[in-house]
Amino acid sequence: MVGATLLAGLLVVTTSCADDQPEAAAVIVDVPETVELGAFPEPPTDEPESLVPTTTFPASTSTSTSVPAAERITAPVGDTVGGNRVLLIGDTVIVATAPRSDGAMCDALEAFGWQAEIAAEVGRFVEFGGTVVEARVVPDEPDWDVVGIMLGNHFDGDAAKYEVELDALVASLSPRPMLLYTLVEDGTYQAALNVIIREVPERYPNVVLVDWAEIVAEEPDVLTADTPSGLSEEGRSRLALFTVAALGEPPVVDGAGCVPPVFVDDSAIVL
Repeated sequence: MVGATLLAGLLVVTTSCADDQPEAAAVIVDVPETVELGAFPEPPTDEPESLVPTTTFPASTSTSTSVPAAERITAPVGDTVGGNRVLLIGDTVIVATAPRSDGAMCDALEAFGWQAEIAAEVGRFVEFGGTVVEARVVPDEPDWDVVGIMLGNHFDGDAAKYEVELDALVASLSPRPMLLYTLVEDGTYQAALNVIIREVPERYPNVVLVDWAEIVAEEPDVLTADTPSGLSEEGRSRLALFTVAALGEPPVVDGAGCVPPVFVDDSAIVL
């Protein structure tokens, strides 16, 4: 399969601190700097504008509502599931990778054999995750084998509430495997939210951390100031690539590709 060839040649999943504390090590996706991008386009050279921090954050505290009975994931997620259905929940950044934005996410997921729904809308806050779960994680429809979450690019300034909402979202979806993305840090609030995000896999062994903030810090050409998401065309492709790096190949490939999304309202104000 094309997915197997790409995965063997391009993608690596590593576990940090595995020798010291394997039971508490968060899985972080890593792709070598020399990875060949194939048909992916060259990124533009525009640099994002820097912003001045305006929000004060309280110290992070643990707010876990439950700890799932699950083994820590130390391999591509596809090795741990029985199907190929993925629900990807997000805001403006994930919207940029969706078909309605000419993004690359669905092409990458299809190439690796995943059937996905991208439940993302422009300008949504962390509470949007609960709205998606209520509508799309329901008993009378096929279950989702994996859920991906990137929320926090739009923020109301209350870090404590964000932490509670994110933990409740992860708890409601556990113990199924999840991808959780960090946020691009532009000098405002994202660094503080990333502290919260990076703590989640310590409490939930079924969560795989995709450290998008670290990736972008090493590859600034994936950003541009000219789009609402802040991603260049190259950036959209890279985000898709790191997503399939974490997912790997599923055990089945039935219906691979993206199904028509339910959440497509992009009328929210982008803050």
